[in-house]
Amino acid sequence: MSFLVIGASGLVGYEFYRQKKKEKEWHFTYNTNKMDANGFVHLDAENQTEIDTLFSKIKPDVAIFPAAMPNVNKCETEPEEAEKLNLGILKNVLEAMKKHGGRKIVFFSTDYLFDGKDGPYSEDAPVKPLNEYGRIKLKCEEAIKQSGLEYLIIRTTGIFGWEKNRKNFLYRVLDNLSQGKKLELPDDQYATPVYVKDLAAATLKLLELDKNGVYNVCGPDFLNRVELANLFADAFDLDKTLISGKKTSEFQNVAPRPLRCGLKIDKITALGIRMMRIKEALVDMKKNKEKDDAYPEPG
Repeated sequence: MSFLVIGASGLVGYEFYRQKKKEKEWHFTYNTNKMDANGFVHLDAENQTEIDTLFSKIKPDVAIFPAAMPNVNKCETEPEEAEKLNLGILKNVLEAMKKHGGRKIVFFSTDYLFDGKDGPYSEDAPVKPLNEYGRIKLKCEEAIKQSGLEYLIIRTTGIFGWEKNRKNFLYRVLDNLSQGKKLELPDDQYATPVYVKDLAAATLKLLELDKNGVYNVCGPDFLNRVELANLFADAFDLDKTLISGKKTSEFQNVAPRPLRCGLKIDKITALGIRMMRIKEALVDMKKNKEKDDAYPEPG
């Protein structure tokens, strides 16, 4: 069976590379962030011809699709561009999968599908996105369900871990505190953050079990941004007195944020999939930094 990870230079995609790079059946793509390593090929997923060429060569049975435009505020101010870079490229991939004999699509969705009134949410909770990012992700889920392909929709939130491009929330905390800068965060936005290593491992387990449908994959801890930042600060011996909280309404966000979000993981727990608590994940991060926080350099 052949696997293709589309967008493998980012936080989630690169974790699949870490865990599967030694297996010849696995292939990985990058677009703007060049990766010179075995198994990586360039792919502009906006270009249907380029997608068709790659798919006709690799003929993936399973396409794993972490590629996205995840900037919530930018999705709100540039909805057409956001839809093109999320839903548009997904539709290109779905078309190529059907054309070249692909079987299953794995897609990463979000807890921003919900209004944040009474989270955490189960897989069958009614959706009601507050912002454009959530609405686009919902459209993506609907397109997948209507594609005729087998699918795994992985809903997740608050992903953290080692990342070449240093974009996830962990780095915002580490970079500010290590420079002695104060950090103001919303203390009323709750979620269930997940360690990227756990997210990829759980997804692989669901593939191994040949599961289909919607699955929540996140951590078991339900906490707000300030509480999460404090855990990061403690783990890396940084000054958490620099962290302070205030209400979301006091920040000048372009896109509205759901407040009490997060996801329930009873469904994967029943399958024997165990997700690390945040403190445990941070111990693993520090222990494996030399190995995990290393990346192939562009030639």
